[in-house]
Amino acid sequence: MDSITTFREKFYALIEASSRVVITAHLSPDDDSLGSVMALHEILKTTYPAKDITILYGAQSSVRHHSFTNYKYIQFVPDIAEHLENVDMLVVLDVNNYNRISKKPELLEQVPTRVVIDHHASTSDSFTLSLIDKTYSSNSELVYQIFADTTTLTKSLAESILLGVLGDTGGLAYVKPGSTQTFDLIKLLVETVDMSISAFRAPYGGIPKEIIPLLQELVKNTQYTTVKGWPAMQHSYIASLQNYSDEDMSAASHIYMGQYLPRIEGYSWGVVSTPRSDGGVRVSGRSLTGSVNVRDFFERMQIGGGHDRASGAHMDKTTPETAIYKLVDWMKENNPLLG
Repeated sequence: MDSITTFREKFYALIEASSRVVITAHLSPDDDSLGSVMALHEILKTTYPAKDITILYGAQSSVRHHSFTNYKYIQFVPDIAEHLENVDMLVVLDVNNYNRISKKPELLEQVPTRVVIDHHASTSDSFTLSLIDKTYSSNSELVYQIFADTTTLTKSLAESILLGVLGDTGGLAYVKPGSTQTFDLIKLLVETVDMSISAFRAPYGGIPKEIIPLLQELVKNTQYTTVKGWPAMQHSYIASLQNYSDEDMSAASHIYMGQYLPRIEGYSWGVVSTPRSDGGVRVSGRSLTGSVNVRDFFERMQIGGGHDRASGAHMDKTTPETAIYKLVDWMKENNPLLG
């Protein structure tokens, strides 16, 4: 893995040699992946204004992020694999596995130049150039640190980075020893956006009243399961998509996990399963330090990945309730990675 300075020099050289560049991140975008792609797009378009540089996401647009200046540059499509004709450079952020970006990962691997910037501990797929550093609390922070010496921190750039940092640190709650440099960056970002963190989060961090029934269903469907050799698990699901969007499902799942999972005494980890518009199921896992490594759990099942304490997965040809049963059945035949 290259140092930040060496990586940046090689990265810029690849950009200069490319005609059409696409920036992307993982399916089911979260605040950190959105912050990362918006930040990098601004950095590159400022440096190379004449370059064809596009953000493509295999996901639905998110209403709650429309207030961000750089959000308008994101193009949402059913699958980015269908939009890579004549693309000669693919930049992947906040993920290092092609199958977490597209349902046709083999088409992504056909792009001549592929670069990854990520902060997850997952085993990476093959890229032309890689910078993966798990010491960073968020990928948005890593993106900024790579280009800080050659980039002016505008208000819009600070907004993008702050979105990602706050998102992946749980509002700074998850910052660990070894990653405390995040606080220095937060000071700079807050001063640049010129508002308090609570005021910054207000436009996108509220709870839409329309998803209250989804939260009620998650609470109603909460169950507790014990499998020999595993810490006791809390889990819940939403049975059907009904008239809700993927964004609604993600919002409800995120709020439930933040408030109830894994905060119930005696249950140090758990999962939530929700339906998606593509017919699949999104599974999200959370755990406390010392409990199940949910990244390892999903990776060994070959359904997803992410952080040790917070990860996501996608399962096809199943229902949200059946997805939970499949997880439990796998647990019965395997041992957890704890820590």
